[in-house]
Amino acid sequence: MKGKKLHENLHQFIRHIDSIKDTYPMTLLLLNPYQKRANEKRVKFMKENVEEVEDEKGKKAFAIDYEKHRLYENLTKNAETSLLAAKIIPESLFVSLISQYDAFLNRLLRILFELQPEYLNNSERTINFSQLVEFDSIGDAREYVIEKEVETVLRKSHSAHFEYLESKLSMTLRKKLPIWQKFIEITERRNLFVHCDGIVSSQYVKVCNENKCEIGDIKVNEKLSVPLDYFNESYQCLYEIATKLTHTLWRKLIKEDLESADDKLNETCYELMTNKQYKLADIMLDFSCSQTKHFNDSISNVFTVNKSLSKYLQKDKKKAKEIINSKDWSASSDNFKLAHLTLNDDFEECFALMKKIGSDGQVNKENYMTWPLFTELRKTEEFKNIFKDLFGEEYTVLEIPEKPLEELIVERAKVISKQKKKTIKKDITKKEIIDK
Repeated sequence: MKGKKLHENLHQFIRHIDSIKDTYPMTLLLLNPYQKRANEKRVKFMKENVEEVEDEKGKKAFAIDYEKHRLYENLTKNAETSLLAAKIIPESLFVSLISQYDAFLNRLLRILFELQPEYLNNSERTINFSQLVEFDSIGDAREYVIEKEVETVLRKSHSAHFEYLESKLSMTLRKKLPIWQKFIEITERRNLFVHCDGIVSSQYVKVCNENKCEIGDIKVNEKLSVPLDYFNESYQCLYEIATKLTHTLWRKLIKEDLESADDKLNETCYELMTNKQYKLADIMLDFSCSQTKHFNDSISNVFTVNKSLSKYLQKDKKKAKEIINSKDWSASSDNFKLAHLTLNDDFEECFALMKKIGSDGQVNKENYMTWPLFTELRKTEEFKNIFKDLFGEEYTVLEIPEKPLEELIVERAKVISKQKKKTIKKDITKKEIIDK
């Protein structure tokens, strides 16, 4: 696979931003109870120990016993710390998202120069003789030039990065990129958090307006934040930008590696569907289906099936049927015919075709057990009976390990449930005592 480094770079980036994305809600789940307890302790202490007084001029103030003052300060500090954490952590994670993108772009540029060394011919990097003699080889000198070229590019704005790539590749990258305005806004907002504590600057407004970003009535000196919805939108934006950029370069620079490019793009789309990230799956499947060339008809059909399947899994069966029925599948292989029937909810015909395909056909036991395509089909008794006839064993649901975030949500739900039960018990006990 000649595009191996491109794939590995994108894979690393996606894994990293996935971990950051899951960290935000996990942090909130852990932080919220602490924040609540810290505030409750402070409020309770104030009710029991703090008295509101007035001086001779009628000015109100709070009075507290001297020996309890240090305790009050500690309780106040704890409450303020939890509030600050709720503000700073989302901002830090947001900045980390863009930092991961910048690291991705750094590696991508290096791969670009490795694939097309001639792109350095027009570089303005120069090496004088005294520097040249310090290198052990021409290769070392070349690495120095690449390093300086990449550093120079990355010091520019994110918009300038794309201008640079468009110039090198002699192609437009932003023309069919509806997420572009969002990309510029989040990278500019990142600059605000890094340099201005999130306070809107005239530069932010200027750049956003130049790129027609939707910033509403945001004004200079306004304080911005990173709500969870905004954070998730930023994650999706960076995921889309990086994936489309990688696969555009892959197809442009390594045309003979189209099979691998299609295969890895399909893996990305499939993983998004299995993770129920349907919005991103739809975007990437639109991108996949819109490519002017695929390795063969089979992979082109796979993209069409998955594009329909994504809508099907979102319960938009009308759109799913519209997509799958846009092609004639009569001359296709049995696996595609089965997909066509399944996505049209023609289960009786599906069962007949399953029997025809048999146990060693194009669709195997693992496919029937794991493919999202058969999610609804697997719920029927007829499917289970045919599965047993074909493979000589009962169909059993494969348990997919939960993500850490999902496990944490379940654990927190159990804790909250127990706390509620205890509260109800206490209330009942008190009532019984009162009644008696």
